[in-house]
Amino acid sequence: MRKCCTPNVYPPRDRDAHVNIAEETIDWLYREQLQIEEPWSYLLPTGFTWWADQYAQTVEFLGQETGPNGELGYRVCVRTELLRDVDLTEAALATINSLPMRAASMAGPVYDVSARMLDLWSLVRVTDDNGDWMRYLLAAAAVTQIAEARLLAPALADAVGGVAATSAHPESGTRSIPGEMAFAAAAFATSGDEPCAWPEAEFAEAVSGYMNRPPEAVAAVEGHGVTVEFPFGERTSLCRLAGDQPHPLYGNGLLVLQSFPVPGAERLGESEGIRLALSLNAADLTREVTGYGLGSYSYDDGAVHFSGFVPNALHKPGLLPNLYASCAARAHAMAARFTEGRWDGDAYSLDAAVLARRLEERRATAPVVERPRGCPLMSAKTGG
Repeated sequence: MRKCCTPNVYPPRDRDAHVNIAEETIDWLYREQLQIEEPWSYLLPTGFTWWADQYAQTVEFLGQETGPNGELGYRVCVRTELLRDVDLTEAALATINSLPMRAASMAGPVYDVSARMLDLWSLVRVTDDNGDWMRYLLAAAAVTQIAEARLLAPALADAVGGVAATSAHPESGTRSIPGEMAFAAAAFATSGDEPCAWPEAEFAEAVSGYMNRPPEAVAAVEGHGVTVEFPFGERTSLCRLAGDQPHPLYGNGLLVLQSFPVPGAERLGESEGIRLALSLNAADLTREVTGYGLGSYSYDDGAVHFSGFVPNALHKPGLLPNLYASCAARAHAMAARFTEGRWDGDAYSLDAAVLARRLEERRATAPVVERPRGCPLMSAKTGG
């Protein structure tokens, strides 16, 4: 099977000055990388929705923002419908925490309180500087979400009492024969049978070249990986990038694991801790880019964790320092939230009444936002 999402060779971009990098990325995903068939898709003003199988997936531009170094960035998401009719009982929370949260690869579950739906989300900031390689990570997130929805949705539906969120194209109907991309993630599992693609020397080079300097407190090579401590108020948060921890679905690759000693988290009951982790997913996978939104928060042992996994097939020299920078940004954001009081729990509450009140407040004060001219796909479809 073709390794559809490996970023080992980056083709040159012939850049259209009138198309921003987010539009270009979405266009490339639709036309080239995901091999999307028109009868099983429809276009949106800022992206598209499609069916590789029976689970709808949307790739969409969500807005632009200025990055930490002043660069203009564009938030692009991939989301796949997973479950509907979900109530967050204690049993449901425990199941969600143990499967799609703690065993996350490149996406995390986000719960929509009003719709009672659970979807898989990935969110990244695409810039002119990272667009040539970030698009491959987005493509990988898309195909792994498809695979995980097909695998997890039926099992989760039985366990939590929800319904697998299968759906039909509004004109073509239900897709009875899956497309090629429904099986594309098998390439990651195949590559995972090989030893970790990140050699030990790469971890040592990352430490000597990029770490042991602000904002981290200390970094050290530990076996086939690196451990980093970041300031977290009077304590530190721990980050590990490890090549010796296989993923249950994708085999060998690179585990990204961060642990945050959120004040008071150790006193939360398990259900409340998981609700906090789901609230953080809602924040960082749908609205805020605090690091690459390619993974999931979870709750375990009285602490909040973030984990993600990069399959072997996505290895490229230079990716490890970028993953480290993402972890550093997340560590800084989490410290600001929970040691400097910047976390607004009500904004991402799983309580419907609280969210309804906050929505009304946002609507009353939100400025009018002019939408971008739209994805090139839509321009082509409409003739301009």
